[in-house]
Amino acid sequence: MGSSLFQLLPQDVRREGERLFDVSMWCIGRDVTHEDNLLLRRGLTRERIPAGQRGTSAYSGALPGGGAFTLWGFGALCRVCGETVYVPRDGFSPSLVEEGHVVWPVFHAEGLGAPREPVTPDERSAARAAVVCLAGWLAGYEEWVAEVMGMGWRHECVAARRKAPPVPVEKLAVAWRGLASRVEALERPVVDESFAPVGA
Repeated sequence: MGSSLFQLLPQDVRREGERLFDVSMWCIGRDVTHEDNLLLRRGLTRERIPAGQRGTSAYSGALPGGGAFTLWGFGALCRVCGETVYVPRDGFSPSLVEEGHVVWPVFHAEGLGAPREPVTPDERSAARAAVVCLAGWLAGYEEWVAEVMGMGWRHECVAARRKAPPVPVEKLAVAWRGLASRVEALERPVVDESFAPVGA
């Protein structure tokens, strides 16, 4: 997927996104096993994985600024700007899914078919918008969890994880908002000041 002349997301942004997404998904995995399933409490709807099937349950909700998303343990599918964008937990490299080829319900990544790289300017904008919306939702969700559960719950979640989080759990929401800002900035035109009139 990284064959494009210009990367959709710079490598450092993808790396940071992957690290943040991994710890957020770990924490969300703990949230859904809480006696008061926090994703359901937050208003998401759940499609349970049928007995005997492999994969993870699907949780769906609305994205900030419009659009909708479905979240699994392996990633998120965001419907924004007329496109369906898959953001995998592993690699954090957004790709496009042909919704007509997907047989719902989906409980594992293979069920999404063969996602393809966004190539047109509109597709690439939609893919970046999906990352911004997803990051915004995750930031808002972390703020909400801290409010309703207290930071002790998040500390408990990461204590059960083998590796340390990329940022202190208190800063997870801020880190997601920072990532969203960096991705948004990629959409702004670059002004080449070397051609500015002298004295301007």
